[in-house]
Amino acid sequence: MPEDQVGKLEATENTISAMAAAAAEQQQFYLLLGNLLSPDNVVRKQAEETYENIPGQSKITFLLQAIRNTTAAEEARQMAAVLLRRLLSSAFDEVYPALPSDVQTAIKSELLMIIQMETQSSMRKKVCDIAAELARNLIGVY
Repeated sequence: MPEDQVGKLEATENTISAMAAAAAEQQQFYLLLGNLLSPDNVVRKQAEETYENIPGQSKITFLLQAIRNTTAAEEARQMAAVLLRRLLSSAFDEVYPALPSDVQTAIKSELLMIIQMETQSSMRKKVCDIAAELARNLIGVY
């Protein structure tokens, strides 16, 4: 096989591996969200500790993906919405300004799109709360 084809094949394999790893991480995050809702104190406490150890920028990505995923359990999506609002409320200065400006713009656009597309009124309200929290924090920044 010619070298240029080998290089393209390796790049494709790397992309597929990265996509599979990202999907696996997101799936683990859904399990974590479910455990955060667990009535078992031990399971919930362990999930809280795991969640706290996830870097803030990764939390934003995982939470936004969970909110966007309409096939995910409604409770998990609502928990993700509450956690994202709390993250923007409590750690905005540590997390949001460190994001590249194109990612910041994408987050704003994504929130507005979710508000428009969401069919569950309780979920739409939670996403509106996230957008309001983001706007409240941005008023003093920009």
